[in-house]
Order: sequence, then structure tokens, then C-alpha cells
Amino acid sequence: MNAIILVGGQGMRLRPLTAHRHKSLVPVANRPAISHLFEWLRANGVDRVVLALGQQNEDLAEAFPAGSVAGLEIVPVFEQGRLESGGAIRNAVEEAKIEERFLVLNGDVFVEFALEKAIAEHERTQAKLTLALARVDDPSPFGVAVTDASGRVTGFVEKPPRASAPSNLANAGAWIFEREIVGQIPAGAVRVEETLFPSLVVRGNAVCGYSIEGLWADIGTPARYLELNIALARRMADGPGKVASFVGPGCVVAGTASIEESVLWEGGTVGEGAVVRRSVLADSVRIGAGAQVDGLVAGRGAIVPEGSVVPADTVLHPGSTYHQDG
Repeated sequence: MNAIILVGGQGMRLRPLTAHRHKSLVPVANRPAISHLFEWLRANGVDRVVLALGQQNEDLAEAFPAGSVAGLEIVPVFEQGRLESGGAIRNAVEEAKIEERFLVLNGDVFVEFALEKAIAEHERTQAKLTLALARVDDPSPFGVAVTDASGRVTGFVEKPPRASAPSNLANAGAWIFEREIVGQIPAGAVRVEETLFPSLVVRGNAVCGYSIEGLWADIGTPARYLELNIALARRMADGPGKVASFVGPGCVVAGTASIEESVLWEGGTVGEGAVVRRSVLADSVRIGAGAQVDGLVAGRGAIVPEGSVVPADTVLHPGSTYHQDG
């Protein structure tokens, strides 16, 4: 089975973390985010992955060139200009010569559901399109699907207010396509979520909503990226009382420093007595001795001088230094 991973975006919502890394290469549990998708796809019977790449995705193309990776055939396909999800899918199908049913994944999601069960539901309902749907506490940041009692999708609402959302079933960024509907994607740079999906429903085509089980996350923002890593760290902890963090290769953390529910990428330093809580520190970030940070998002090479007390939710851009006086 073929899978298309949409990785053409620039990861602007994840800035400053993506200023020097493609969003699919940011570390999740100390591994590139996309490697988790590869692992899940292989375990669920997919053998060929088409990477729908944008024009400025050279780092991702270099990391995963055409060939075999983890038992998967990797086929990079480049966009000639910005195509959005619809144009990217159509271009990938044509360039990779996909002739049968296929799967599409957004490149900034983490999924664990049983694909074969979703395919079985797709076939049972004779759907042309099946959308994986994740139950969320707050649907307001997501596109939401409305389904009937049989699981058939009857409508969509984009980012509804929490109080008036018609459901809590968020578009999980994983879609099963029948090949024949690709021709119904409008020409140009269009989003299938706003064009193809609602048009299929209006025209009476069977669109199935499959409610998924297991861990799911959209890591498109620093806050959601951090929450996924914390969840995975807690799962991997070998006993109660463990602090849910990931510390990347080459980091130097002083013995009296405290790292709590945080993600440190590569080559960072945390000085004696420093406290880092619920923060994301990109490559080579330096936290000085005695500094206290809580909710910090720091780009590559940022510096927090010793003794600093950094307010919650501070963002440091790559190469910048925090100044206590603001």
C-alpha cells in the first residue's frame, strides 16, 4: 500500500524551533518526528511512502532520499510552487504513479491507531474517503467532523468555538483515499479539507469518519509538541516519581540542575543549580548556573545567563540572549 506524507510546509507555527530544522525532523522522544510515522506505517502494512516535499525542504530530502528506509521504499516528490494539501496530493499521485487506494498523512501528526481496522470500516461502508477522527477535549484549534449514527460524515466545521462545537471529533490528519476521487480535487493550490471533503459530502459520496484509539497528537505548535513528548516520556519511565523529560545527545546537565517535563535537543548545557520546567530548548541552548526557566521555548544557540529568572511562556529566537531587564 502507498502512503503520501504531506511535508511541504515550513513549520511556521513551530517557530523558533523550526528556524534551522524541518518540522518533520524535530525530535520526538529523541528521534526525528517523521521516523515515528515510518515505524507506524511499516507496522501497519504500508510498503511505499511518497514524501510530498516543498521547494525549501532540502534538509528533509537529504535526510530521507529516494531508496529504502526502515523497510519502506521512500519516493521524494517535489512541488513546483506552493500547492497546499490538495495540489500536493494530486501532484504526488501523478508523479509517483499511484493507481490504487492510498493513505495520506499530515507530516505534523503522531498516530498509533490500527490502520487495518480503519480500512475494514472504509470497505464496510463502501466509502470513497475515510477520515481518521480523534476525540479531543477542546476542538476549537481543529477542523471538526459531524457524523451520523452509522459513522458517515455529514458535515465539517473549521475551528469551532468550544462551547458551540457540533462534536469533539477532530480531523486527525490521516485519510484513506480511493484513487478515483483524486480527479475531483480542484486545480491549483487548494486545501482538500475546504474543497474536496465537503464537496464529496454534498454530492452524496460516502465519506466515513473512523474514531481512532491510541495516542494521537498534532505537533504543529510548541505547546502541543511538548505535551506529546511529556506523554511519551511518562510512558517510557521505568517507575513512579520519574520526571518526564528527554535530553538529547551531547547535552551537558550539571549534577545539581533540575530538568522537569522538558525537551532538550542536541548539544545544550544546563548549569549548576539551574531549574528547567516545561520548556523546549533547541540545539546548543545554554542555561546558566542558577537560572530558572518555566515554559521557555528557545531557538538554536539561545542563551539564558546565570541567575536569570525567566517569565513563563518566554520565547527566545535563535542566537539571542535573555536580558533580565526585558
